[in-house]
Amino acid sequence: MSSISSVLGRVPNLLSSQTVLSSINRSNSQLLELQIKLSSGREVNRPSENPVFASTISVLDDLLERRDQRLRNLSEASSLLGSVDSAMAEMSDLLLQAKSVGLSQIGVGSDTETRRNQALVIDSILDGMQSLGNRQHRGMFLFSGSAVGTQPFSGNLGGIQYAGSGDGMITDLGLGSSTPVTIAGDRVFGALSARIEGDRDLDPDATAETLLSDLEGARGLGVRPGPITVEDVRSTLEAAIQTIDSGATVDLDPASGDRFRITGSAGTSINIADPEESTAAADLGLAGTFVGGAPALGGDLQPRLSWNTSIEALDGVSFPLGTIRIENAGQIRELDLSGVDSLADLRNQVELLDIGVRVEIGESGDRLSFKNELSGGALSISEVSGGVTATQLGIRSFAGSTSLADFNDGRGVGIVSGSVDPVTGAPDPDGDVDFSVGLHDGRSFDVDLTGAESVQDVLDALTDAATAAGIAVPAEFDAGLATDGNGIELSDLTIGGAELQVTAQNGSAAARDLGILGSSSGATLAGEDRATVAVEGVFGHLKALRDALMADDESGIAFATQRLEADIARTTEARAEVGVRARRVEDAVSREEDLRVQDLSLKSNLQDLDFTDAAIRFSQLQQQLQAGLTTAGKITSLTLLDFLR
Repeated sequence: MSSISSVLGRVPNLLSSQTVLSSINRSNSQLLELQIKLSSGREVNRPSENPVFASTISVLDDLLERRDQRLRNLSEASSLLGSVDSAMAEMSDLLLQAKSVGLSQIGVGSDTETRRNQALVIDSILDGMQSLGNRQHRGMFLFSGSAVGTQPFSGNLGGIQYAGSGDGMITDLGLGSSTPVTIAGDRVFGALSARIEGDRDLDPDATAETLLSDLEGARGLGVRPGPITVEDVRSTLEAAIQTIDSGATVDLDPASGDRFRITGSAGTSINIADPEESTAAADLGLAGTFVGGAPALGGDLQPRLSWNTSIEALDGVSFPLGTIRIENAGQIRELDLSGVDSLADLRNQVELLDIGVRVEIGESGDRLSFKNELSGGALSISEVSGGVTATQLGIRSFAGSTSLADFNDGRGVGIVSGSVDPVTGAPDPDGDVDFSVGLHDGRSFDVDLTGAESVQDVLDALTDAATAAGIAVPAEFDAGLATDGNGIELSDLTIGGAELQVTAQNGSAAARDLGILGSSSGATLAGEDRATVAVEGVFGHLKALRDALMADDESGIAFATQRLEADIARTTEARAEVGVRARRVEDAVSREEDLRVQDLSLKSNLQDLDFTDAAIRFSQLQQQLQAGLTTAGKITSLTLLDFLR
């Protein structure tokens, strides 16, 4: 509040004028500032007016800006997820329609012409399904996973190839965990095969260039990630140890290739421990005491595969690699891998074939995974001319570890078991014989595959049955994997006029399903590859149904229709997953809006003007200015005569 002293009349005129003018200016200044606040509606217009409030308002402005951006992101996410749900609803309708067509063409009431006409309906559904798979929202593909700019489905080699990757696009939604706003086509359509995952741990060696982020660590909990290499650790550790033992050396153990080796001078002991709240030494397998005089080994670093992993660093893999054969959709490629130095080179060489095969590192991080991304194609990976490259890499599609349940597009192998004598009701072992093998010299033996679950179980059953029949293995008969291509190969080294022949017994389909039913006049009966890898998804099953209808194959129609059940279930699960994501987004919108209101309220309390209080202050300042002007007029007009009266 400005005021004018009552004793101004007793001071020099200049001083009284300056004092009066200063008081009036202060009132004018305060009145002007209040007018600015009234016109702007803000209590704080400049940081200098209230530094504490201004700082808090600045923080709130930044927070509100981020909340507004999140709300825009959430709005876009809700729109995207709504589009995904709508597309999947249409997809469910198409699948139910296809299933209805398939069921209507099984049994009586259908003929060849009707089935061919219905095949055209399925072909139309197939086109509609591909169109759904390529649906976009504002230029983003809904079913490309994280690669929203890549068209997910396109025709290739007579099939439909999936080019998407990742689980879905992630954006800042302000949620505690990542919530994709698009979805992978594989999750909805079943666009990738999942079977050829390496059947052996490649156990890569650690090298000087190995990143710490590519190590599982001695405790299996990883090592602090970052662009630090094993060589950085080795050289730093060696320099530190040499301060107490100048003759000590640190290197990677050449025998195992997966741990540090510390060689200290005789008579010295090197103790390595983690400081408080650190686990680096334990993670690197270095925590402990290393006695000098002989090499001492640390713990296993457990290196993981990465695209930079050298082929030479892989356990049990010959370098350079040889040639493998890859077949898909009727296309056969023999791939020479002798020039491949790293896993990235291997991946690039396979992708250059352009036959719908994708190379990935398995989730476990210790093996390779080859996936068929071509719906309608049958993938096979085999050896060439006795090579071992596919086997060593663990990627041969027909190997000893291959499950019989995966044969014949998932229909498995028909093995008879549990037979009983129709008269006595007792178990009948002879009724469990699946097939017999006849040799050139006229001898034969029966094979019972009861309990067999893998290809190796079949091979063991064959050789065990031959041995039990008095046939020398492998001198006279042997069973193994084909040395060129895929399939079971039977070798008959006996001499005679009969053919090497496999004959089904007891109505068993095992020999046919294994691909070895038949005969050969030569020393070898090469079986067929019945373990090719197909994409178990919508497009493949619709193609199978269409082709079965065109071929008037009732059993094929029934099988394809049955497999549509899995597609319907997968679509339902994926739609439920999208629904959960959409609900999370809706909840996040409500939460962000509530928080935004709270932040705006706090900002308003700090920044916005209280108009009632401001109006009262404005009136007071006007009165104050009027009083000051009146008082100044009276004081400045006083003369000596006024004091002499």
